Amino acid sequence: MRKHSKALAAAAGAVTLMMAATACSSNGQPSAGQDGGERVLSFMSTEPKSIVPQKEPGSQLGMALCANLMEINLDTQEFEPLAAKSVTSDDAKVWDIELQEGWTFHDGTAVTAQSFADAWNATATGSNAWQGNGTFVSFEGYKDLNPEDGSKPSTKTMSGVKVIDDTHMQVTLTAPNRDFPKILSTNPTCPMPESAFDDLDAYEQNPVSNGPYKFVSWDHNQQVVLEKWDDFQGAQGFSGGADQLVAKIYTAVDPAYTDMTAGNLDMIRNVPATMVDKAKNQLGEQALYEVKTSSKQQTLQIPEYVDTLKSPALRKAISMSIDREAIAQSLLKGHSEPSDSLVPPSLDSYVEGSCEACEFNPEEAKKILADDGGFDGTLIIESDSASDQQLVQAIAKQIQDNLGIKVQMKPMLGTELSERRNSQKLEGSAFGLWGWSYKSPDQYLSQYETGGDGNSATAYSNPEVDKLVKAARAEMDDAKSTELFKQAEA
Repeated sequence: MRKHSKALAAAAGAVTLMMAATACSSNGQPSAGQDGGERVLSFMSTEPKSIVPQKEPGSQLGMALCANLMEINLDTQEFEPLAAKSVTSDDAKVWDIELQEGWTFHDGTAVTAQSFADAWNATATGSNAWQGNGTFVSFEGYKDLNPEDGSKPSTKTMSGVKVIDDTHMQVTLTAPNRDFPKILSTNPTCPMPESAFDDLDAYEQNPVSNGPYKFVSWDHNQQVVLEKWDDFQGAQGFSGGADQLVAKIYTAVDPAYTDMTAGNLDMIRNVPATMVDKAKNQLGEQALYEVKTSSKQQTLQIPEYVDTLKSPALRKAISMSIDREAIAQSLLKGHSEPSDSLVPPSLDSYVEGSCEACEFNPEEAKKILADDGGFDGTLIIESDSASDQQLVQAIAKQIQDNLGIKVQMKPMLGTELSERRNSQKLEGSAFGLWGWSYKSPDQYLSQYETGGDGNSATAYSNPEVDKLVKAARAEMDDAKSTELFKQAEA
């Protein structure tokens, strides 16, 4: 954490770990039931705030329900058209989109350019309060749907989204963005059928989309069931091997692990590193799958709007009081690495050691805090109760012991934490996992742009950062864009 940063990079995830047990074969694919029937894959989830993709941008269920215009090829990690036939631009500001012909929603109605435009306009309308709203900040006309005075919008559409015909549309951005095709792979840009807007509350409980899986049922606080859609027109590489997906709902990872060892659950995603050795011993090496994307980072973010935490010296002292190396090697068993940057090492813009204050130095941390007048308050750490509580405890103890300040943990449901972060209602710092929806430094650094990207927890604002991030987005030369992102982080 440099002097002007408002975030503390605690531990950069070198790998993502999943556990897959009894109902999976050795290649990680779901197995048929004992009667040779449907191939069912059950996995751990928490109670969704919503399974409508536009309302819950990070929803894995939403990803299964929706086929985006663009999608990542898991083999090559390259972005390819899916529901789109092409996405092109001469200047990275005005984009022409051509859709595949003949695609339908799960209810058999046609997927058209209007299906995307209607969904985007609804998501971008601030009064709807959908979490995917921030995705459209860079679209021309977004501000018209989000009046600064909180008044009712005078229009229902963004001027930058134009439907030409059923398979052609044009999007105009407020500024060039090289990553626009990648944005089209995210949940908030999914289409919605016309019928959804007849009764959005009913649609919430029975969503219809165009992806490889379709909705079956949602038994609240118990499970969500999806089934494979035979009429999906995308390549099989964008589909899945299971006939049915069952998201079983838990409030913590421990009972999910107990169910897994009992044969009642097939998969846990994002396995806490503290659980890995136990899982190897009880389930065997073959039960763990390592995804080496280095795309995730665990961070302690400190909001600018919390008056008692405004001091840059305080934030610097907190950063230097944490022994990232000890946490990574001891508690996390070497399944992560200490973070020394605001972006993970897998990105081209990564600069080793860019976070000078990420180096553990408790003596200097105490001096910095003392010279700043000390800290008499309590540092609150809000976190997701369903994951990483041992990690939060370790960080809290190090801050408390090494700085001599009071630290209070405040665990809560992930949905509540997300709401508090996005609506700027945090009482203190927020600890959580952050990763990319698509591979770009912008996925991390846009959090520190004035106004943020819909995920701004810190309210950090720096005109020079804003200028550099915008320039990096507009630069089509990869090397020059990377250099601008490096300058923005610094």
